[in-house]
Amino acid sequence: MNRAARLALAVTTLGAALVTSAGAGARHAEWKGLPRRASVAADSILTSLARQTELLPRRSRGEVNSMYFDCHRAAARLELRWRSDLPGAPDPFAVLDRTLPTMGWTLDESSRADGPDGMVYAFHRGALICVVEGRWEGGDESDTTQVLDPWKSVLVDVASAAPCPKGGDVKD
Repeated sequence: MNRAARLALAVTTLGAALVTSAGAGARHAEWKGLPRRASVAADSILTSLARQTELLPRRSRGEVNSMYFDCHRAAARLELRWRSDLPGAPDPFAVLDRTLPTMGWTLDESSRADGPDGMVYAFHRGALICVVEGRWEGGDESDTTQVLDPWKSVLVDVASAAPCPKGGDVKD
């Protein structure tokens, strides 16, 4: 590994350490009010994703894709954006697909939706759901002159998997 590559790896590792320096499950302002087990799980996923892709996911508060629940479901969200056209570009989807099962998550085969501009699928672990949503520019297959945007993004939402209450929203 050359000096530049070692330096880049060190900076990425330091960034991941700083992101999780308060410890797994730390109560981040973005995730205040969410179930502790959801934020702890999201922190573990963030750390693994940062280490394996050498990219730094951003924490935010999200909402689980509406195809999974008939009610509002707040989630601990990780957001990651990268250029897919660079040599050696990471594949966060492959990292998640490989890593989540080793963390005890089970893929819900029936929950997958794919399209030209993205995909969404879910994992379950106990009382939690982890929804992985990919977004990119798919373009028009009939237009051979179109230049596609090389940026891709992934959203990872971790939330309670409790059924929707009869009255509407889930209490976070």
